[in-house]
Amino acid sequence: MTHASEGPRGDGDSQKQDALGFLLEREFARPPAKALYLFNCRFTKMMKLNMLLLHLCLSKRKENGIYVSVDHPHSYTHMALKKMNTPEKGIIYVDAISKLAGTMGEDSQVRFVTGGLTIPILDDLFSRAYQPEGSQMHFVRLEDLGFILFDNVNVAMQYASPDKVKKLMAGLVEQVKKYTTMKLFLILDPKTQPDMHQFLRAACEREMDIEDEWL
Repeated sequence: MTHASEGPRGDGDSQKQDALGFLLEREFARPPAKALYLFNCRFTKMMKLNMLLLHLCLSKRKENGIYVSVDHPHSYTHMALKKMNTPEKGIIYVDAISKLAGTMGEDSQVRFVTGGLTIPILDDLFSRAYQPEGSQMHFVRLEDLGFILFDNVNVAMQYASPDKVKKLMAGLVEQVKKYTTMKLFLILDPKTQPDMHQFLRAACEREMDIEDEWL
């Protein structure tokens, strides 16, 4: 398990975020290609971290992946990536919040979790994720995916009991271990969920502390 012991330096917010991006690029280039990551991040900074991770994976590393959204509807992330000029061709959204927010829509790159955040979300990730190709829809080849990003474990605990969230996280970890090139990114504010933090740090291989001033 690794920790980011020293933060990136810079005079402005953009310089600090660029330095964090460089730090993460260097981390992701380390072997092995797959890894289970726990990012410790203050709640109010999580969305910025999610967007940085997506930009690095989709734009810089040219990877395909799954973004599990429990904090914001996928449309929010879509607009944020568009502003960053980040390509979305390689992303599949698993949207667990739009039904609750009443903003459901049809999109071939989106899978809606119709029952809210429950254990069957694993089926949406590993059995019913699709990607568009022409006018038809095809199953994603999971072995071709480079990452799964679960945007906010803290919010997940607002919709399910701690035991259910632990089972969900453990299920994700075990599924990802089956694939040789897939990374799993879990985002948590450890100060507000110390018990979940201990559980996740035991399950993950690498842990990084993201300081507020980096984002």
